[in-house]
Amino acid sequence: MFSGIVEGKGAVTEFSEKTHRLALRVPFRLEAVRLGDSVCVSGVCLTVVQIVAENTLVFDVAEETLRRTTLGTLRAQDSVNVERSLLVSDRIHGHFVFGHVDCIGRLVRRETDGLTERLVFSCEESFIKFLAPKGSVTISGVSLTVGEVDEKSFSVYIVPHTASLTTLSELREGDGVNLEADMLSRYVVRHLGERGLVRGGASER
Repeated sequence: MFSGIVEGKGAVTEFSEKTHRLALRVPFRLEAVRLGDSVCVSGVCLTVVQIVAENTLVFDVAEETLRRTTLGTLRAQDSVNVERSLLVSDRIHGHFVFGHVDCIGRLVRRETDGLTERLVFSCEESFIKFLAPKGSVTISGVSLTVGEVDEKSFSVYIVPHTASLTTLSELREGDGVNLEADMLSRYVVRHLGERGLVRGGASER
């Protein structure tokens, strides 16, 4: 489990399309990581299978994960958002993030409002029902507060600190992002869906 408070940007050093093995140079000390640990990589929970020199961690990525997330498009030198799993004693500054991607969204546009940026993303209609203004959403591993929501898109606002620490500052229109709904929202929608109060709520994965 994670909090969506990214520790920094990692860099892809190698990704094998044949073996689906991903190597990342990470922004934290390797002494704090063990084999088998979970690491959130741009919103995807991956397991450390190898630790090598120069702050590099290695992960195996399942075929299903490559199909359902943006990890399948990674190339050497690409940047990713990285967060280690939470400790029981940690303070929660974001919201509970599981690293289970619901769908891929696309950046529609970005607008500057003083020092703040407004990012608008399109997404699958089935994902929209999990969003509410002032609620939480995870975008490529980053915990953010939802701004406006309509039938096929939603917005978030990011401050300079978040932009500098994550890959959100590098996004261009049309770029894909990994989206994860707030788990509390998911349970509420399912509960209401079973009572016929939310369309499709009981059948969502």
